[in-house]
Amino acid sequence: MKNLIQNFPNQIRESINISKNLKLPIDRTITNVIICGMGGSGIGAELIKNWSFDTMKLPLDIIHDYHLPASVSRNSLVILSSYSGNTAETISCAHQAFDKGALVIGISSGGSIEKLLRDSKSYLVKIPEGMPPRAALGYSLVQLAAIFKQLNFLEEDIIEEIHNSSLMLEKCQSEIIERAKLLNENAIDKKFIFYGEKWLSSVLLRACQQLNENSKELAHYNIIPELNHNEIVGWSAKNEDEHVLFVRSKFESDENAKRIDITYKRLSDLGRSVEIVFATGDSKIAEQLYLIHLLDWLSFHRAETNKVDIMEVKVIDYLKKELES
Repeated sequence: MKNLIQNFPNQIRESINISKNLKLPIDRTITNVIICGMGGSGIGAELIKNWSFDTMKLPLDIIHDYHLPASVSRNSLVILSSYSGNTAETISCAHQAFDKGALVIGISSGGSIEKLLRDSKSYLVKIPEGMPPRAALGYSLVQLAAIFKQLNFLEEDIIEEIHNSSLMLEKCQSEIIERAKLLNENAIDKKFIFYGEKWLSSVLLRACQQLNENSKELAHYNIIPELNHNEIVGWSAKNEDEHVLFVRSKFESDENAKRIDITYKRLSDLGRSVEIVFATGDSKIAEQLYLIHLLDWLSFHRAETNKVDIMEVKVIDYLKKELES
């Protein structure tokens, strides 16, 4: 896992090379887009949703479940993101998409998804196999970005921006690793809670997922300003087992920057364990990729602190076997 995390910047560039062969078979007017994916295969969709928020004019749904919405029709684009190609929920959505005559595109390393797409003569973006889905984010994310760029849902220079961000991550990797170590040391024996603006929601969700799978512990996130209307009241409870990490950016809105300042001060005044981490990068995308890399390294250091096997996910394997039986 250490090697896989370290290779993230190079994985991004490798995926950019794969995307150069992308030629989408768009043969109809698209009226809405649905991306289906679970866990490490689905987090790229959440990032793309954040990235396209200010530019995409069509409705976009992210499905982390077995069922497609009723809005799916022949004019829908359904993107299946399954690293293994054997994700039960995504396969279920694939069959529904075919039944409704939707245009279907897949991103996978193989498995049943590949066979389904080949049999239906649908388009497949093939990505390298042989790693845990949570360690293959660079592949699925870049392919989604390339698809959205070809459909003009994202800015024209998006791929170049991702490439430049990967170079920044590589250059800063030693500093990122040390920064992640310090974040871990500041929260020993405490549960991480991540707070940030809505456009960072996918990054915060990713952080929780990585702590779940890599570090074998629970984590939680919430979004400013929504948490100011409910969750902040919950901090009145007498519990000191949490460490709140406020994830901040130079691109915060003025309104939310004030809310974060006030919320941080309130929790500090209550004697809670709080910390701020500022993103590095010249753009929102660069900041998000920086934070993903930083918090991936945090999950690595956390796994070492917890003395757990970072690679094993036995409970997920058990669940799959029980469902199959």
